[in-house]
Amino acid sequence: MADHRETYKGREIVLRSGAEALAGRGGALVSEGEGEGGTVDEPELSIDGKRIFIVRNSSGAYLASGFAFDPQPSPVDLARKIIDYDEAGQ
Repeated sequence: MADHRETYKGREIVLRSGAEALAGRGGALVSEGEGEGGTVDEPELSIDGKRIFIVRNSSGAYLASGFAFDPQPSPVDLARKIIDYDEAGQ
């Protein structure tokens, strides 16, 4: 899957998923889609070039490390929530 890029409130959100995210982390693909540094299914999220560590909970929603937000249905929705939070704090 290719990169998904969008601008939200003047900030760039980049979501890399599939093999592109794994390759960006320096992992090599091995059998069953696993490689060093993660699996092919793990998305990589960044806002303005800063990587945001995200995890997917058992219900399939996404959470960001270091942020106490409600789980969001997609990494992009999570990025928008982080941007809104940053904007409110300034």
